[in-house]
Amino acid sequence: MKVLLTGASGFLGRRVAELLAGGGHDVVSIGRSATAALGPNGMHIVADLTDAAQVDRAARTAGEVESILHLAALVPRNAAQDEAATAFTANVLGSVHLFSAFGRPGQANVFASTAEVYGLPEGHEPIREDALPRPLSWYGASKAAAETYCRTLERHEEMRIAILRLTVLYGTGDMIQRAIPNFVGSAVRDEPIRLFGGEELRDYLHVDDAAQAVVVAWQRRLSGTYNVGSGVGISVREAADAVLRLARGRSALERHPRQKPAADIVLDVTRFREATGFSPARVFPDGLEEQIASAAAADARL
Repeated sequence: MKVLLTGASGFLGRRVAELLAGGGHDVVSIGRSATAALGPNGMHIVADLTDAAQVDRAARTAGEVESILHLAALVPRNAAQDEAATAFTANVLGSVHLFSAFGRPGQANVFASTAEVYGLPEGHEPIREDALPRPLSWYGASKAAAETYCRTLERHEEMRIAILRLTVLYGTGDMIQRAIPNFVGSAVRDEPIRLFGGEELRDYLHVDDAAQAVVVAWQRRLSGTYNVGSGVGISVREAADAVLRLARGRSALERHPRQKPAADIVLDVTRFREATGFSPARVFPDGLEEQIASAAAADARL
């Protein structure tokens, strides 16, 4: 099957590309940067999704595809990079250009969204898909807007789109400045891990499991919105302790007063599990030791 994949050079996309190629599919990748291994029949086309003319040219080069797995997104590395104009241009307009050029009736497609569309929930129960989106970041707001576009597109073009709201991913190659990579970076450098609060719960999913979830959603031709996570809450303090234990270094845990409002963000994954039978192969902290070893090796080369 000929599948279009965006974000193939990214943290999640590299794993999805490997699964597709391993399954014997012809993978067409589109993006501005180099890609992961796409298999013997793979094709990479250099194009900026925010430029409609470039995407149209890419579509003519690639020819018709049977499915679109849209994983590419502009994810800010830190809060200072979270800007409305850049987020909406990349994540909404880029999606419009992509589906306008490559979309066809009858396709089974996947759009990777994020749990950040929920913002900070007020209760402590796992978040269901029918919870009101209340994003706090421009990144989360742009993803919520792109979700609305995808739901409307389904009705207009008679295609199926599985919108996957992914939880916090972890694993080798994560470059975003968030809790786990920050903890790991400090631990491999024998620097203190700074923890502000830490009692709040988070839902951690290994990136390999997330890649499998993307492929399963596509294979099942799902339509609608689904939470994808472990469904298990782990406190940020527990996550930091796990990094310290597995790193076996000399880092210490520095506790600081909370600077931001606390909220538990754990996903109710019942809908996706019932639709696909999916359950993570790894349970946190499984795979964390590999992430630490990779970070230590990278730090040693600097």
